Amino acid sequence: MREVPIAATGVLRTFCEEGWLGLVDFHLAHRLGSLGGEADPQVLLAFALAARELRLGSVCLDLSTASTELKPESEEDDGVADAPAELPWPETTAWVAAVGASPAVATPSDEAGRPFRLHGTLLYLDRYWRQERRLEQILRGRSAMPRLAQLTRAPAAPPRLDGKPQASDPHQDAAVLAAINHATTVITGGPGTGKTTIVSRIIHALADEKPRIALAAPTGKAAARLQQAVREDAPHPERLWGGTLHKLLGARPRSAEMEHDAHNPVPFDVVVVDETSMVSLEMMTALLEAVAPSTRLIMLGDPHQLRSVEAGAVLADIERADDLVTAPGGAIVRLVHNYRSQPSINELAEAIYLGDATKARTVIEASDALRFTEFTGSVEPAALPEVREAALTTASAAQASALKGLGKVANRALEQHRILCGHREGSFGVSHWARSVRSWLGTQLDDYGFDTRPYAGQPLLIQRNTDLFSNGDTAVVIRDGDGLMAVVDLPDEPLKVAPSLLDDAADLHAMTIHKSQGSQFAEVSVVLPPPGSPLLTRELLYTAVTRAQQRVTIFGSWEAFTTAVETPARRASGLAR
Repeated sequence: MREVPIAATGVLRTFCEEGWLGLVDFHLAHRLGSLGGEADPQVLLAFALAARELRLGSVCLDLSTASTELKPESEEDDGVADAPAELPWPETTAWVAAVGASPAVATPSDEAGRPFRLHGTLLYLDRYWRQERRLEQILRGRSAMPRLAQLTRAPAAPPRLDGKPQASDPHQDAAVLAAINHATTVITGGPGTGKTTIVSRIIHALADEKPRIALAAPTGKAAARLQQAVREDAPHPERLWGGTLHKLLGARPRSAEMEHDAHNPVPFDVVVVDETSMVSLEMMTALLEAVAPSTRLIMLGDPHQLRSVEAGAVLADIERADDLVTAPGGAIVRLVHNYRSQPSINELAEAIYLGDATKARTVIEASDALRFTEFTGSVEPAALPEVREAALTTASAAQASALKGLGKVANRALEQHRILCGHREGSFGVSHWARSVRSWLGTQLDDYGFDTRPYAGQPLLIQRNTDLFSNGDTAVVIRDGDGLMAVVDLPDEPLKVAPSLLDDAADLHAMTIHKSQGSQFAEVSVVLPPPGSPLLTRELLYTAVTRAQQRVTIFGSWEAFTTAVETPARRASGLAR
């Protein structure tokens, strides 16, 4: 049963009842409209939809395409949601004119303090319009700077620790050269294309300068993984700092204020940001303001995967725009060769991000490393032979090591296979799949799969940040003498803690595709959302498929698969325009 605001009437009530607006959207629009002296229902509808879009990840609302591109939020995750109802959308030209004339809306040239801003047909909350313009200004300013160096050839890669020669890759060479020559470098590419290898090469190339280098990422796990990958053979490891973007900027607890900003830049000569696709507009703006013009900024990420949970798709916007990061002060380089995954997985990923559903299906049907299993949600996941095979092999290996007290080995065993779902709930969701698989494994393995107490081999997903571990870290429970301990899988050294400290951790027999970003597994089982789900997008499928190194099994319908490949995620912004 949907909650509908008591105060909602007319067109606003209709949109609330049909699932297009949430309580927070209505109340924010109603409050800001009241403060700004606006009472027109159609203008308030625009305000509410702009608030909704911000909540769903877009920076603004495009009034010209709202009636055709927006979708209602589905309460059902099992494929039985009703088709969207016909709604009384305002006529576009009159709607834009009415919004533009509102006393609560400023124009791009208007410096008045109003809650909303209209730029063409794009309606923003004013704060986000200002952030977008500020980010644009900084990127253009950095691009206008002279080159920091004049190298014409990338320095040779340092010897590998195992003594083997580094493979030559012209795209990696171009990325290293760009990072040395320019103040701003954007390096994009999928998993296994060598982004962390490039960071190591850049650090070696700049060794004579002895720069202070920050290695940062949106999450603690990603930041620690980057630091671990480059610190071991770094020429001056004491000059390296690693941590989250929040720590880099000096974010204050329960406050939007940062210690570092344009007046107090971060104290580093080089700032490297990994997993930039997960960085929101707000965080990216704060980062750019806090990086001094003389500091090299190197941003790494994959613009084709899922974006930040918060508003913005900054990395994708920067790559798509032709005038934000440009020479002489900036460069964008895309890596194309995946050295880590099976070739047919790379081929499938390419077909997905190109939006070629026919090619993607052909690749699946021609490869032994790719499987497609029809799944409608009507059977128990653990009844599917493909699920049983992979889940039992992985759980058996993890439990065997856990019973011997080998936490690090048990954690590595968990990386052999992972079930990835788009939804959290419903017959296509994480909770249902994890519960089904865990229950079945309990019938196959002794002392396994309990609901109410820890057990050896229990896989866990941590869901909060502490001084010891981060949201997104994984753990496994092991036998420790006569008792049990949980071993958290950290990059430097596994951390052994009492299972009671992880009471709020989630079962890890399945996880959301969003939570899997930055991870790699030998094999993944991908549970596609059902047709009609708003989560069924190209970026979701691409992110899931590229988590695998050796094998991918997709569960769902070909209709859902085709829809996903042909439907790019909708993240409205004005940055790339």
